[in-house]
Amino acid sequence: MQLRKWLSIMLAVVGMAGMLTGCGAESASQSTSQGGKTKEKVLNIYGWTDYFAPSVLDDFEKKYGVKIVYDAYSNNQELLVKMQAGPTKYDLIQPTDYMVSKMSKLGMLAELDKANIPNLSNLQSNFRAPFFDPENQYSVVYTTGITGIAYNKKFVKTKPESWQDLWNPQYKERVILVIDERDVLGMALKKNGFSNSTKDEQQLSIAYADLKTLMPGVMSLDSDMIRQKFIANDAWIGTVWSGDALYIQKSNPDVEFVIPKEGAAIWADTMAIPKGAKNKQLAEQFINYLLEPEVSARNYEAIGYGDPNEKAMALHSEAYRSNPILNMSKEQLERTEWFTDMDEAQPLYNRYWEMLKSWRD
Repeated sequence: MQLRKWLSIMLAVVGMAGMLTGCGAESASQSTSQGGKTKEKVLNIYGWTDYFAPSVLDDFEKKYGVKIVYDAYSNNQELLVKMQAGPTKYDLIQPTDYMVSKMSKLGMLAELDKANIPNLSNLQSNFRAPFFDPENQYSVVYTTGITGIAYNKKFVKTKPESWQDLWNPQYKERVILVIDERDVLGMALKKNGFSNSTKDEQQLSIAYADLKTLMPGVMSLDSDMIRQKFIANDAWIGTVWSGDALYIQKSNPDVEFVIPKEGAAIWADTMAIPKGAKNKQLAEQFINYLLEPEVSARNYEAIGYGDPNEKAMALHSEAYRSNPILNMSKEQLERTEWFTDMDEAQPLYNRYWEMLKSWRD
């Protein structure tokens, strides 16, 4: 849907400044037409698949009199390509931690007006100064998770302990991988004892060669339908984001989640606003709404991901608060590693990823 043009509206607003002073400031959720009538505004979101509770989106639309258009992408590379292609309609995006760093360096993100996001104080303190955006200048942490191994214990009789278990020939054509460059290459790097953010071409070459031997046994590279494939028992084992693992488990209790002994990636997805977004204030209003404790608890209970909202914790169910997937032990967390921006090494990652995908095709 195309966004409405604002030039004539702003001229009208300037001319009516005195009237607005007496009547109160115009809400971010409304625009004034030349005829004095209000027109519905549209908040265009470009985010991960199934990343908001539908009821939460519906309630925001009703409360603020707006319409939400929600488009989804499968990985950060897809997001970056879309944003680099030129001006887009989107008001809110959800880049992962390292992508926030990259996009801010490229001048692609708008600075947040924190006066419009007072509920930012509800976040846990460690999320109010993340390493990739220490002052929350461009982003707000939406959720965190870990990329580990999900497996169906009906078919995978021995609990996986290593990434090497994905290469087990017994699971040929029942292995599934998220379609994400950093997750897939990072998994193979960790398997071989390297950092998931190495810039060493020899180490990347080793990881790539290892992945080539896995590809014949992989049923698909998929992030959008990975939940359904595990729920339907089509996929038996694979790389899965922790929140998706919890979602799968609700419908298929035979699916378990583990962090391999070699370690795994820990990450944070965020909410950010593209530079030049036409509804920046409305996007900030939406972020603030999501940080309301009651809304936050309802949203994360539905999507199955970790809630960074400290004031929402008391509103969560006991099952949510005690779930081991959402509450990793100190020992497990010590085996995780954050992704970092690749800077000059990014073309190297891109090349190996494209070769891997083309080799599979």
